[in-house]
Amino acid sequence: MNRALLLLMALLAIHHTTTARQTNPKTALLERLAQTGQDTARVHALYAIADYLWHKDPNYDSIISYANRAFVLSRQLKYEEGYIKSAVLLCKSYTKINEFDKAKSLLPQMNKEQQIHLLILIGEGYLFQPGLKKPVLDTAFSYFNQALQASEKMGSVKWRHESLIALAKYYFSSDQIPKGKEAFLRIIRDFQQTKEIEKEAHIWSELGKYMPDTDSTFNDQMWAHGTALKLYYKLKDTSNLISVLQDISAINMNHSNFDSARAQTMQVLEWRRLTGNKKAYSNTYMLGWLSYATGDMDEALKWLLITEKNAAEYNIFNETNINTLLGLIYSEDGQHQKALSYFLNTPKASGYILYFLARKITEEYIHLGQPEKALAFMRDFETKNPPKNPDHQESIAAARGDIYAALNKPAQARQYYLEMVGLDNEAQKYRGREILPRPFSVSGSEAYYKIARFYADQREYAAAAPYLATAARINAFSGNRFYTANNLRNIRFLQYVVDSATGNYKGALEHHRQYTALNDSLSNIVKIRQLHQLQVQYETEKKEQAILQKDGQIKTLEQNNRLRQANLKQAQFIRNISIIATLLLLALAGLLYRQYRQKQLANQLITIQNTQLQHLLKEKEWLLKEVHHRVKNNLHTVICLLESQAAFLENDALKAIESSQHRIYAMSLIHQKLYQVDNVKTIEMNRYLPEFVQYLKDSFGITDKIYFRTEVEPVSLDVSVAIPIALILNEAVTNSIKYAFPGNSKGRIEVNMYHEAGEIVLEISDNGIGIDKNIKDKTLNSLGVELMKGLSEDINGQIEFANDEGTKITVRFAADSPFYPALQSEKEAPISA
Repeated sequence: MNRALLLLMALLAIHHTTTARQTNPKTALLERLAQTGQDTARVHALYAIADYLWHKDPNYDSIISYANRAFVLSRQLKYEEGYIKSAVLLCKSYTKINEFDKAKSLLPQMNKEQQIHLLILIGEGYLFQPGLKKPVLDTAFSYFNQALQASEKMGSVKWRHESLIALAKYYFSSDQIPKGKEAFLRIIRDFQQTKEIEKEAHIWSELGKYMPDTDSTFNDQMWAHGTALKLYYKLKDTSNLISVLQDISAINMNHSNFDSARAQTMQVLEWRRLTGNKKAYSNTYMLGWLSYATGDMDEALKWLLITEKNAAEYNIFNETNINTLLGLIYSEDGQHQKALSYFLNTPKASGYILYFLARKITEEYIHLGQPEKALAFMRDFETKNPPKNPDHQESIAAARGDIYAALNKPAQARQYYLEMVGLDNEAQKYRGREILPRPFSVSGSEAYYKIARFYADQREYAAAAPYLATAARINAFSGNRFYTANNLRNIRFLQYVVDSATGNYKGALEHHRQYTALNDSLSNIVKIRQLHQLQVQYETEKKEQAILQKDGQIKTLEQNNRLRQANLKQAQFIRNISIIATLLLLALAGLLYRQYRQKQLANQLITIQNTQLQHLLKEKEWLLKEVHHRVKNNLHTVICLLESQAAFLENDALKAIESSQHRIYAMSLIHQKLYQVDNVKTIEMNRYLPEFVQYLKDSFGITDKIYFRTEVEPVSLDVSVAIPIALILNEAVTNSIKYAFPGNSKGRIEVNMYHEAGEIVLEISDNGIGIDKNIKDKTLNSLGVELMKGLSEDINGQIEFANDEGTKITVRFAADSPFYPALQSEKEAPISA
């Protein structure tokens, strides 16, 4: 009979299915963390969350929180890999928010090899700050030099080379090009001596990348990349040959050597064809840019069509790059509304291209006669994307100059244009630091053309002339020698206008001849017709692609329909089996009925007794909730009485009444939480603590003065422990609010509660004036401090007072304390501020 029941259960389970719940990566990582114990798996989970945030959601406070927990636990477990990786991420995060002292504090905790790594990271944190200020650069140099000396002392070739590369970056940033080259050559000589050709080739390529891209370093860049190219050719390393030749073509394009860049890119395409590497969309996109730069718009559109098709084969859709170039092509053709729509349709724009697009959008609004919209757009853009370096600042000034000129406000336009050219030298230097800079900056010829055009429009031809002469000289700029055919045409025409106005008719005639030749080349009727045909072809192919996508969706729906039909047949089959199984169950039930009746009579009395016990238990729970409710109401009555009494008191008596009010509210809120939930024994601290902190914040009226950050893991405490913890929190936070920030100073108070090595840790810290470092050893008259110490002893916990850039109070108590039950399954809660 038991076998029959098992068979029946198996038949009934046939139609049971489960579906996997999809979660986003961060949620999955948090769930993974919740399933770990105090072991290396938890270290990996904490680090994985911090690393994910670093790459996808750079909230540095959260990154530091998770990385620090991974670091502390790794140290406790003596897990070297964990604390090394965590320390590196912590160090990088601290430098990002300019907390270099905290980054330096990691050094003594690392071995000698990792100390070198952190010294380099700290130095790079100083080096890559905007501005190229000498004191900051000198600080970076000192860290790189320490790293080099330490690596040579311990005989580490790897870290000696890394230190030399870091020093080279410093020399290049501080305009000491020969010393930067020599640092790389020292590494190269090492690899030549050990005959490691592949590593030598890589360093030659790195030298070409990191060297500032200016007119004076152009030959050195080509020499470095060319040497790498020869070595990779000797090694028959086609993959790296392609990579290096792409870098060379990019440098040539930035220096307006368009024919060389095109030939090199075509060679790359040939190498890809010979090796069967069909992923060529980056190279065809480069050819599109080169065609645009030389004024061949129909050729640019052809390469864009090829780029889109190739990218679609690999499911890569970079709308930002393609839409940017399409917008430029349509703008050149005078279709400004269409150009604007493409520029605006770049949702993933970031980095170097973001400010370029912002300028182009304002220019298109101006072409369309809508300068007011351009101004509104730029104000919103600047609010969301404040400029971080001279190149960004120059782009903003250029756009605002164009806008105010279009609004016929010459005084404001002049101010921004002068600001633009005033920033140009620093922007050129900043661009020189970029690895393979792209031609998306206003710095250089375009900036000087803009201000010259403004003065010419104002009929101030004498003021326009020197700026225009600078714009026309291709060797006048070090960091951006990218001249498009359209740019040169505009410059020649403006030179013709200025020369005519100032009486230089010979110069005007020559410039008009040059302008006419360029304009004829760009405006050839056949080319225009071809461009329009290609535009129609491009739009048609886009629509065809959309239709193909819809066809694919229809096919998918048809496949899904067939699958549903198959599932229905299977469900019908399972239903028939279920009916048979049910009939079998009825037959078995009849056989078992007699036995069941006998057992039913025997269990009836037990059931009645259980029902009575459950009823009594429910009555007890309701009574306990009622008690907590009444206690909460009585405590509120006491608070009201204290408020009434406070109206007749002042000074110390009033402060004492207010302190008592806060302590009573802490207990009252706990009782309120207890009667609002089913479990009347424990308090969920991740719900209680943020609400209580908000009460204190509101009651003191310091919303604009003090920033609160609360991070509490899911912890359930017995009421006998929760009340002391709440009172400790009240005393600590109240003291910070009252004494940590004298006068009108602003600050931050943080409250954290988390699990650590079998204990629960409560941390209350502020960045105020701090307390006496010997406070824990003194006998104080302060009721608040004595109360916190006494309450810690009540829960068998330890309390520590420390100065850590302010006051930090830490309370530790055992997670398996007899005062409250075992913790619930840990689930990571979102951080609230």
